[in-house]
Amino acid sequence: MSTSRETAAGQRRTAGRPRDPGVESRVLAAALDVYADHGWSGFTFDAIARRSAAGKAALYRRWQNKEELLLAALEAHAMVVEPIDTGTVHDDLLVVARELFAVYLQGSVGLASLRLFVEARAHPDLLAKSWSRVNAARVRAARTMIRRAVERGELPPDTSATVLLEALSGGVMAHVLATPAGPDRGMDEGDERFLADLVDLVLRGARCRCPRSGCGS
Repeated sequence: MSTSRETAAGQRRTAGRPRDPGVESRVLAAALDVYADHGWSGFTFDAIARRSAAGKAALYRRWQNKEELLLAALEAHAMVVEPIDTGTVHDDLLVVARELFAVYLQGSVGLASLRLFVEARAHPDLLAKSWSRVNAARVRAARTMIRRAVERGELPPDTSATVLLEALSGGVMAHVLATPAGPDRGMDEGDERFLADLVDLVLRGARCRCPRSGCGS
């Protein structure tokens, strides 16, 4: 008798609506879309629940607050950053520039990344962690590439990986913001030339160890 009662109780506990195994990926995609469209001020659990067709309770079970959810969404859709080794620092940086350019044009991922640059400054207490986590992998990869370039004799020993990466990524971002964007925007020949010229410029600056009056004059 006791076995029958335990079985019935177990059936009652497992009855009801089954958990949706795809809810987490759906919520993370919706969170990125909401942040890209509305920024931090419009990034609410209500908006994300509506966009993802998930209950708010499902969100609160997984993330304590919206900063945690934004960080999870950014990390889930972030570019996989690995140290590149083509054999030359020029080609390494050209690959990095192309990858960054592609990310910034990648719909919600690109717009969310651009928003984070600005809003991490406007809301440092809330978004500094998100920005530092997203950027940390890029800096680590850049340091590895620069160390290899120094070992090959392509760059001076005191080259700053952080300065070089910021110069490169800043140039790529400025180009994306300065050129028209559309739903089918992709890289064209003009973009390729710009990125190649940008890499050349960054490397000339990194190799220049002359007085402030100028190099090579």
